[in-house]
Amino acid sequence: MSEVPEFHANGKLLLTGEYLVLIGATVLALPTRFGQKMTVEPCENGTVCWESYSPAGKWFSMKFDTETFGIRSADNIATAAKLSKVLAASRALNPAFLAGDEGYMVKTEANYPPEWGLGSSSTLCCLIASWADIDAFKLHSMVSNGSGYDIACAGRSDLLFYRLKEGNPEITPATPGNALCHHTWFVYLGNKQDSQREVSAFLSAPGNAKKYIEQFSRLATGICRAETANELISLAGHHESVMASILKREPVARRFPTFPGTVKSLGAWGGDFAMFISGREPQEVTGYFQRQGLSVVFSYMDIKAVT
Repeated sequence: MSEVPEFHANGKLLLTGEYLVLIGATVLALPTRFGQKMTVEPCENGTVCWESYSPAGKWFSMKFDTETFGIRSADNIATAAKLSKVLAASRALNPAFLAGDEGYMVKTEANYPPEWGLGSSSTLCCLIASWADIDAFKLHSMVSNGSGYDIACAGRSDLLFYRLKEGNPEITPATPGNALCHHTWFVYLGNKQDSQREVSAFLSAPGNAKKYIEQFSRLATGICRAETANELISLAGHHESVMASILKREPVARRFPTFPGTVKSLGAWGGDFAMFISGREPQEVTGYFQRQGLSVVFSYMDIKAVT
């Protein structure tokens, strides 16, 4: 029996430069141990049967025609339409992809709940790109208006700096300082944001954000290399303050006025995960989360991708 092809992609957290990554700022991004895998097996000719799973079980299934990518059946038409668009774009980049009479049974499995917002779309894009033998960044640019930092994370396991230089991705390995490794916690706030909508809103009215590109690029380096909790708290607080003035929104830290440190938004403001930074003992910090009813909590070492 031949081995079933299996593809893997890591999830992501954008630690700095949210929104400004779209206009050229260097940002700090963290691949996570949470991600997706995909298996591909033979199925009835001319058909792709698709099933998606999370820890809670199967949450999506569909069948589509391999010639036209027309949907034959689906339990969520909106999700099926998005998937069909990605597959059609993959065919455009590689005309041989799914061009024969063969059929396939495709299963994707995420090791985290989709509502956590750790990159369900970006990991799927990378998985399909691997299957189709195409460039994931090119596929991403055809189906998304995002920066592509999440695509960079999907295929890597170490902390990285990312920027768009003349529209092309530039990726540099990053080494975290002591503060990031030992004084940060990543907490799910329970309010998933629509990243595509947030990106579109920012790009339609970026205001004076371009003048902050260099400042946020320096903050990415400083936050990465900070050695003490107080240094990281100061840098993250400044990052939040300036970003709040650009976006004209309230910093997430104001929701947690008694936290012994500071809180920084990650990615689209208002939901998903936030980074909590404190110099207090871990037991005191985790006790705070328990009192606040925040149950999905990871340290940096717990959430980073396995090298």
